[in-house]
Amino acid sequence: MDFIKKYRNFFVYCLFGFLASLINIGIFDFSHNYFHIPLWIANTIAWFISNFFSFFVTKLYVFKSEMENLKKLFQEGSIFLISRIFSLIFDDLFMIVAVFIFPWNNLIIKAVDQVIVGIFNYFSSKLIFNYKNRHLIERFKNLKENGLKK
Repeated sequence: MDFIKKYRNFFVYCLFGFLASLINIGIFDFSHNYFHIPLWIANTIAWFISNFFSFFVTKLYVFKSEMENLKKLFQEGSIFLISRIFSLIFDDLFMIVAVFIFPWNNLIIKAVDQVIVGIFNYFSSKLIFNYKNRHLIERFKNLKENGLKK
């Protein structure tokens, strides 16, 4: 039971991460394979929609971060999307390179890509929403101010 309590956030994140990955893969498949949207554009559209979903479920259900006000929501949302931009860059590059190098189906490559990106996203989300890090912006400001004084 202690094991489940200790890793609760990770297990819940995996559940919602799996759902976000399904959304991502589904939108990618639909837009690229059926509507013939270019690979990187279809991948970016899928990333945006799945990350919009992921922001709210990660905030509310994984790390139980309350929606105190719109200002905090936009701050967390901005930091969330900025941290996820790194995963978008990796996601797009991985998809483009892997699809052209490996003779696999693009959905298999997308599934592998989602596992790798999901692991990175868990740790970046943990920094943003974890109760110990809720004042991340203030910590960066203090670090910057203290660094300039020295």
